[in-house]
Amino acid sequence: MAIRRGWLVFFIILGLFVFFGLIFIMGIRAAFEDKPVVKKDTVLRLDLGGLVTEHFPRSAFAREMEGARLQMHDIRKALAMAKVDERIRGLYLDVSNPDLGWGKAQELRHLIHDFKESGKFVTAFMQTCNEGSYYIALSADELYLQPHSFVEFNGFAAEIPFLKGTFNKLGMEPQVENIGKYKSAGDILKRTSMSPAHREVTEALLNSHYEEFVQAVCGRRGLERSEFEDVLREGIYRSEGALEHKLVDNLEYKTAVRNLLKEKVYGGEATDGKDRELRMISVSRYARVPADEVGLGRGEKIALIYAVGNIVSGQNDYNPLMGRNMGSSSIVSLLREAKDNEDIKAVVLRVDSPGGSALASDVMWAEIEKVQEEKPVVISMSDVAASGGYWISMGSDAIVAHPLTLTGSIGVVGAIFDLSGTYDKLGMNWEIVKTSEHADMMTDKRPMTDEEWETFRENTRAIYETFVQKVADGRNKTRDAVHEIAQGRVWTGEQALEIGLVDSLGGLDAALTIVKRKAEIAADAKTQWVVFPKPKGFFQSLMERFNVRVVRHFAEKSQEWKIIQKLPKETRKALKQIAVTSLVSRGEFLAIEPYVPVIR
Repeated sequence: MAIRRGWLVFFIILGLFVFFGLIFIMGIRAAFEDKPVVKKDTVLRLDLGGLVTEHFPRSAFAREMEGARLQMHDIRKALAMAKVDERIRGLYLDVSNPDLGWGKAQELRHLIHDFKESGKFVTAFMQTCNEGSYYIALSADELYLQPHSFVEFNGFAAEIPFLKGTFNKLGMEPQVENIGKYKSAGDILKRTSMSPAHREVTEALLNSHYEEFVQAVCGRRGLERSEFEDVLREGIYRSEGALEHKLVDNLEYKTAVRNLLKEKVYGGEATDGKDRELRMISVSRYARVPADEVGLGRGEKIALIYAVGNIVSGQNDYNPLMGRNMGSSSIVSLLREAKDNEDIKAVVLRVDSPGGSALASDVMWAEIEKVQEEKPVVISMSDVAASGGYWISMGSDAIVAHPLTLTGSIGVVGAIFDLSGTYDKLGMNWEIVKTSEHADMMTDKRPMTDEEWETFRENTRAIYETFVQKVADGRNKTRDAVHEIAQGRVWTGEQALEIGLVDSLGGLDAALTIVKRKAEIAADAKTQWVVFPKPKGFFQSLMERFNVRVVRHFAEKSQEWKIIQKLPKETRKALKQIAVTSLVSRGEFLAIEPYVPVIR
């Protein structure tokens, strides 16, 4: 018995030794990876494929589940450094149908154009492409497409699901109250087809994207607008057609493009018979180089707070169906930290959110008001800052949006599902005991009475009026003037500028220019970002990611996870909208954007 116990202890100690030894080795390896060495004549490589987020979640679990390959924060930093880093000779774009919105696409184009001011080359390669990926690649000096590949140049389309018929087949009756004729977040639940207002907004958004795309292509490629529009009407589906219509410079395989890059880096030496190495460094890796290594990252400190995801009460988290959630408690904590830090002179809030809980939105709005008592706050909008995303923005010192940012959507929706028909189909009976007539008003076991419906409508209307009045106060408008442009309507950033919902068009650098002026920092003075949320400590992050990968391994084995991941993007978006409405059952009415389709 003693011998067995001894062997047991030995194997436990051995196992612990091996475990911590592996952790130590991983730590040493990661430590070296965190400090990349950049050699002379290096090309910066930006692989644009998969999900691109504004900023990775702080939680390793959320980051693994979200699955983003790139963050805009790294791209901004890397391109800014590469512009002044003499070791970097140029930029290679490998564009492969990235998953990002048009606000981020416009930011990327601007960042690439800014990089080109250094005189360094930008070369782009696409294996396949559609309008969205091509729009980004247009920023390059030279644009190559793989021969015999599939492309899609045929205009823009939007597909919108209407779920009332599906719910009715399941015995479910959505009880929806949406304030504002354009608030279509409720329409997809309670209607079987588009309302005229919903169609009006969708067509307007498609036309805005179409116009921006056509102007960008014709301007960059020197094409006649009428001829290019004829091409879009007919459609191009093969790479040879793209070359024929002068949309790309040539058809080349990736290996040939890499040889062209060698010639750009080494000139005539590239063909002198020697096997010269093409040194490339990825944006993600290069972003780990300290900014002060190239003379950046110095000067007055400006807080950069990333506010990303559906707005909910509580802490930031991730939901497999809803996606990434922005918790009001988490953002309030970051705002207070930035306010209390005397070294921080101003705050920029980068918002990428379709909205969510009106209550949580108002909590963050109130905290921003407090920060403004001590230092300026400027909003920088990403792909979307609508409804609740606009709520948290409206009282700031200035709002900056991209021309194709989706914003506004000043409206409110409430929804409670009556599942009594579903329970009947299942043969399930519920008995309800209560102390007062309306104690179960928010239940899904029965429909609301007429009196309860009226109360529900009044509550929804009251929140809408609060929203409208706060916009009026924040934007120096009358209540009626705001109501005229509200009613749940989504506007592009360009339209929002015309009607006074935003102050300026541009990206994060435009927001920085404005916040420097408001903080009385000289326009030509150097500044540095203090990013929130801050990354976790090295070993804490390492251990968490190890645990998360184990969790992810088992999650991916589950049928539920597999089904969700295999659903079309439009279907997942519709399911997400339904999941977000579940917040109402907790007493939280929604300031969430109308159903904005995937524009492709």
